[in-house]
This record gives sequence, C-alpha cells and structure tokens, in this order.
Amino acid sequence: MKSFGQNTTLKFEKAYEIVIGSACRLGVERVAISDNSALNRVLAEAVVSDIDMPPFNKSAMDGFACRRADLANELAITETIPAGSLPTKAIGPGQCARIMTGAVVPEGADCVIMVEYTENSGANRIRFTGTHTTDNICLKAEDIKKGDVVLQPGQIIKAQHIAVLASSGCVKPLVSLQPRVGIIATGDELVEPDKQPTACQIRN
Repeated sequence: MKSFGQNTTLKFEKAYEIVIGSACRLGVERVAISDNSALNRVLAEAVVSDIDMPPFNKSAMDGFACRRADLANELAITETIPAGSLPTKAIGPGQCARIMTGAVVPEGADCVIMVEYTENSGANRIRFTGTHTTDNICLKAEDIKKGDVVLQPGQIIKAQHIAVLASSGCVKPLVSLQPRVGIIATGDELVEPDKQPTACQIRN
C-alpha cells in the first residue's frame, strides 16, 4: 500500500505523450470574408493573388495627366477620364487629360499634376503653376504581382488581412476548424456553483 503523500502523478513527458496520442488533426473549411466569418480564423493554405495590384497605372490625384517634358507649356485638354473608365486617347506633345483619382493613366503620360497647381489659360487649355511635381502615379503591380503569395498558412486572419484577401480574389479562404476546449476541475472539495459550500468546500 502506498504511503500518504507519495507522488503518483504522471511525468510531464508521459502525460504529453498520452494527450498527443489521443489528439487528431483539425479539419478545414471555407468561410466567407463578406460577413466577418473569417476574422480570427487560422489560414490552412497559402493565399495567392490572381491579379496585379494595382492592375493598371492609376492616378493618385485629381488633376491632369501629361508629359513631364511639357510642364513649362500650355496644355490642351483632350478628354476627361473618370475612375472606372478607360482612356480613349494617348497623350501627345502639348496635350493633357483631365483625370480623377483611381482612374487609368493614359498612354504617353508620365505624370499627373494636381488640379490645385493648374490654372485655365483658354478654352480647354491649362497651365501648370507649380515649380515641381511628383509623378502622382501608382504603377501597375507596385504593391502585389499576380502569383505572389500574400498570406501564409498559419496566419491568424485579422481585420487588415480582409482587404488583402479581397484584393487577391480570395473571398472564401480555407481555414482550420476551430477546436472545442473544455476545462475539467476535480477534487472532493468542489461543489456546483448553485450550491452553498460548507466550511471545507469551494464552488467549482
């Protein structure tokens, strides 16, 4: 007969071996990003972008798309390019196109001058009033290239990853099933929470 106080607990290594031996690998499922079902889930596969981002050279400003070599000259406005529409004309010498933020930059243009730094100089003509301008163009694929792995397996999907998934065309990512976790408390001193404990008991 074992004496009182003799240690009969399992060694950690043995307990770990038993638990791992009884565990099974979690399955997977696809969940939608549209209703936040994917938030805080764990990716089970790599996410690959199906397009370039941006998918075209796009204007970063409202203004005029033109050639940098023509900034010192009056420019003739050839067309207006709204976001979501394709240009119909290439930009030639002495020309520009009125362009909106997010719109496709027309062929021939290598910069977009902000509308705040222009003034009308005649019918459908403008003049650049600034001294310098950045390109103000977001180049095709400067953020993500088609085929790039944008998220790795094991990534916990947070709010900032939803936009990445959406822009990459992954509307239902493959994620691991969520484990069910239980806590088992044992001991002769335990009573249910709805019971009044005696002097030698505690609520479970």
